[in-house]
Amino acid sequence: MVGVNGTKFEKREPYLRVRITGLDRNRRDILFKFDAQTNLSNFTGTTYRNVSRTYLEFQQFYEALINNCPHTIIPALPLAQTSAPTDEEDDRLVKIMLQRWLTRICEDPIIIHDEDLRSFVESDFGYQPTPRPRRKGGSGFTLIRRGVADEDEALQRARFELTKLEGQFFDAAKAIDKLANARKALALAHAEMGNKLVGVATTESHPPLANAIRKLGRTWHSLADLDQAQAISECVVIGDTLGYQGMNARSAKDTLQQRNGVLEEYQAAAKSAISKRKNIERLKASSTIRPERVDEALEDLEEANRYERTLARRADGMSQNLHSALERHEK
Repeated sequence: MVGVNGTKFEKREPYLRVRITGLDRNRRDILFKFDAQTNLSNFTGTTYRNVSRTYLEFQQFYEALINNCPHTIIPALPLAQTSAPTDEEDDRLVKIMLQRWLTRICEDPIIIHDEDLRSFVESDFGYQPTPRPRRKGGSGFTLIRRGVADEDEALQRARFELTKLEGQFFDAAKAIDKLANARKALALAHAEMGNKLVGVATTESHPPLANAIRKLGRTWHSLADLDQAQAISECVVIGDTLGYQGMNARSAKDTLQQRNGVLEEYQAAAKSAISKRKNIERLKASSTIRPERVDEALEDLEEANRYERTLARRADGMSQNLHSALERHEK
């Protein structure tokens, strides 16, 4: 852009920045407060202060995005609770995780223009998802139905890799949980041993020996404290992270699986169009041609071709966008 005095102005990129400012657990559901700034044209304002949303509303927003944006990967919504030992630490970690999630959502070039995102930020009296018809998706029990050809090897390979990663992340998270439980049991055993030694020290009549036994008991108590702290750290730092990455892998896998549903629809539409064309050929070869049947067959063929082209464009668009989404999420 060029101003009246010849000065050049760069056009600002569209943005939406959301910053969580508070978290309140003194109610049945967690209440989050955030501020937002944007220059998006579909928003009515540019600055929003002290917006309040419950965790349930975040869940509804997440589900709406999955339904509205099958052509991009939606990161998994973080859980409302962590393995942190105190409420203060739990609140701090939940706030950090949800802030990262919102930042990723607002940086996605497809999600940023979704109407549910605007509604989530702008609604004055709570958020309600925009009612939209559910998109047809693939079966949740199989990776891909037999007979459905997928020529995009990169997306096909990504789907299988994400399926493996989902299981591996969740298995590792369960193993960390078992390890933490074992460490806690060991901490109890060490503490009990320390108690026994302190008890022996109280009955020992020889002061130097009693002092040595008491110190040995306190050493066992210190070992118990270390075991307990290590168990908690492993759950928070490693277990929670692995569990969330498993959820992320599942979300990405389910998105790629939705694409298979579109491919199934497209291939069914292509077969239907071929059938309509064959029907036209049969009518041409017929000795008695009825005009009304010809008109009806031509209309059916045109409709089938139009539907096939629509699904082909949708499948191609989803594939291109999912390639870009995978590149973003690999960074």
